[in-house]
Amino acid sequence: MTMSATAMGSMPAAPPWPALRDELSIHPVGRNRDGSPAWHLSDPVRNQFFRIGWLEFEILRHWALCDPGRIAEAIAATTTLVPEAGDVLDFVQFLQQQQLTRAAMPKRQASVLHWLLQNYLFIRIPLIRPERFLRRVLPYVRWMFGARFLVATLLAAVLGLLLAARQWDAVQANLRGAMSWDGVVAFAGALVFSKCWHEFGHAFMATRFGVRVGHMGMALLVMLPMAYTDTGESWKLERSRRRLAIASAGVMAELVLAAWCTLLWSFAPEGNFKNALFFLGTTAWVLTVAVNASPFMRFDGYFILADALDYPGLHERAGRWAKRWVRRGLLGIEDPRPDAVSPRFAGFLTAFAFATWLYRLTLFVGIAVIVYHAFFKALGLILFLVEILTFVVKPMVYEVRVWWARRAEIRRAALIRWLLPLGVLAVVFLLPWSSGITADGIVEAGFEQPVFTPYAARLERVAVHDGERVAPGQVLFELSAPTPKDDDAKAAALREAYESTARGAVALDRDGVAKQVVAERMADQYDVQRRASAAELHRLRLVATEGGVVRDLDTTLQAGNWVSPGSRIATVVGGTRWRAEVLVSEADRARLVPGTEATVYPHGRWTPLRGRIVALDNGAMEHLPSLMLAKNHGGPVPLNPTAPAKDLRPASVWYRVRVEGDGLTDPIATEDLATVHLQGRRESIGRRWIDSVLLILLQQTGLGKDG
Repeated sequence: MTMSATAMGSMPAAPPWPALRDELSIHPVGRNRDGSPAWHLSDPVRNQFFRIGWLEFEILRHWALCDPGRIAEAIAATTTLVPEAGDVLDFVQFLQQQQLTRAAMPKRQASVLHWLLQNYLFIRIPLIRPERFLRRVLPYVRWMFGARFLVATLLAAVLGLLLAARQWDAVQANLRGAMSWDGVVAFAGALVFSKCWHEFGHAFMATRFGVRVGHMGMALLVMLPMAYTDTGESWKLERSRRRLAIASAGVMAELVLAAWCTLLWSFAPEGNFKNALFFLGTTAWVLTVAVNASPFMRFDGYFILADALDYPGLHERAGRWAKRWVRRGLLGIEDPRPDAVSPRFAGFLTAFAFATWLYRLTLFVGIAVIVYHAFFKALGLILFLVEILTFVVKPMVYEVRVWWARRAEIRRAALIRWLLPLGVLAVVFLLPWSSGITADGIVEAGFEQPVFTPYAARLERVAVHDGERVAPGQVLFELSAPTPKDDDAKAAALREAYESTARGAVALDRDGVAKQVVAERMADQYDVQRRASAAELHRLRLVATEGGVVRDLDTTLQAGNWVSPGSRIATVVGGTRWRAEVLVSEADRARLVPGTEATVYPHGRWTPLRGRIVALDNGAMEHLPSLMLAKNHGGPVPLNPTAPAKDLRPASVWYRVRVEGDGLTDPIATEDLATVHLQGRRESIGRRWIDSVLLILLQQTGLGKDG
């Protein structure tokens, strides 16, 4: 049935009664989910349509009565509907707001700046009118819509993926090659081709069902160009399955391209053609699944889902269900049911709306970050704030205004039910109750004795083995050296000779006393030299100065080997003392003072260590104190990618805190990673977030720089 607006408004209307625009028309589109009939009210000038129900259709049929009360009475007399005059006036207001009447409500003219802020994320630029081309080419591509080709494509997809899985090393090599500039250019070319192929899938499917494709062109999504096809007139199709086919045609076209390219890539010889197949296949697979199939934005996935459910305006109508749920759950406001659907479907719509809002919040924040980095800092920050205010804050403010306008309907019990936990969260967030600081660090023994020989010597005995626990004063190694022994023997012989000379000098001539004095002095000198040589020999008996564990013992050493003075023979580590070097942020550094308690949890040990802060660095650390802390060596701290890895320069700003303690029962033999809990001045969680936000703003805008 088709009824022109001229016929609907042929009778004279009273001056206050608005007249419908002449070019409007109505088309039947089947039934709604509740079984009631549905129609499309078409506005061909703007290429828009509005889905209306039975009541709205009857109001338009009786439009010539020109009075809300008379229209409601006529509908009640001729149908089973029981409308009121207010229902008619609501529909009249809707028609005026949508510019469907001659005396439409004046639309507020937006400024150029406002238009740019609202539309710069997605701008359409029509380029061609492909209707004639599509009708000429359609007979040559009609075979691609047949069941045989689809079955063959499904088999090609399965076989191609299996073959690609068996050549996974080659796939990974191609993906690594795509990281080069040549790979980026190739992917860009594959993206352009696959997107054009995608849009022609929509266009040919629409033409196959008799839908006119008004134009095709380029859209700018966050200034990123992409192709689009205008299939807006598909609403004229009464069967929802055909609308679903048009919406799905782009995704299906890309999947067909991906399937055949993947299969051919497995058999193609090495060269540019095989590389092109790889880029086309991977681009089609990834972007189809990641972008086009998502129902949370107005891409193909959304229209596919809306047509599959036969539920136009899915986002808006689901949003009304979610707002009804929020208002009733939080405030106790009872809104009427937006649609006559089953409780299960209403629950699905509510959950879908929340998922959409969460997805869009994440997406808009991501877009805002992209916009921020795409421009210089000041403009990027302004656009970032515009994104957040326009797409996140503004809808929330609008909903709060609705709550305020309907505050008389709010039930106190429902309000208290969610304000109470919100108040608890505010207390937790704002009160300065948190004094604990958790940080990463390394812990090691507080005592370490490197064992060296004082000079070149021969090893006589190895008295310990690696891992052995030793006591203070225990002999570790015994060595010998011929030079100190010879010096000792020579000094002893000379001392004895001069002592004998001194004893016999008195019986000599008149110079005997003087010679006695000289001989005694020489004897004393050589006695000192003998004692020094004996002390040197004693140094070759290496002992442990404190108790601990022997580590890093050179297992190649055996009795009779010679040892150079520059070689570390072993290390004794342990004792009851320990120390830890902890990395904290600048904000945490300001909360710490020396002498406060600290608890260290070494990785791999069950018993925590308790100590105190003994030192705080005033300057930021330039290099990590240990290789174990670096992330590329299994540690928690990322390194600065612009500096050589060997420099161990951290990517963020860290300050070093020294913690020491005593009372170890099991000595720490090796350096270990540790998680450290420090006690600092109390601070609220909100203060940290506020400080972090202000710091980022100062850093990124340059306001925090001197001069």
